[in-house]
Amino acid sequence: MIEHETGDIEPLPEDEWDPRLDGVLQQLGPVLNVHRVMARHPELMSAWSPLRQHIATGGSLDPRNRELAILRVAHRLGAEYEWQHHVVRGRAAGLSEAEIEGIAVDSTRGWPLEESTLLSAVDDLIDRRKLGYELQSTLTASIGIEGVMDLIVTVGMYVTLAMFINTTGVQMEDR
Repeated sequence: MIEHETGDIEPLPEDEWDPRLDGVLQQLGPVLNVHRVMARHPELMSAWSPLRQHIATGGSLDPRNRELAILRVAHRLGAEYEWQHHVVRGRAAGLSEAEIEGIAVDSTRGWPLEESTLLSAVDDLIDRRKLGYELQSTLTASIGIEGVMDLIVTVGMYVTLAMFINTTGVQMEDR
């Protein structure tokens, strides 16, 4: 992964969170450092949380496809924090170690058609900021229009999150 110079923002301990974030705190599950940093801006975190919930626990992408997309974004944007967290989630979604390593190769060779198309779509969204017609048509045939829409929003949210993490210097949690 690429190292970045960052403007570190200290995580805010949960006992110092604005009371407006009580509902968000209940939805998060394990609280991570990215949440602790974002909690310094309660309005932003409150607005971000429902979209995060949709992507992380709902939406029409199956967990494997969702993790493929997120890991590709993390790799492409050098978001080591997201990469490390989503390697764990990717394994839980059924990705093998070889597949996880393959996501970090800028190639879609060796993947089944649906997954190759999905990885190409992530690259297209990052590089061109839109999906080409062929990719969109192929994806729509395999994951449906809602799946395509969820993929676009998932990539967009994780591009934003990568920029947030890379700029604020979010560090891995002590384990």
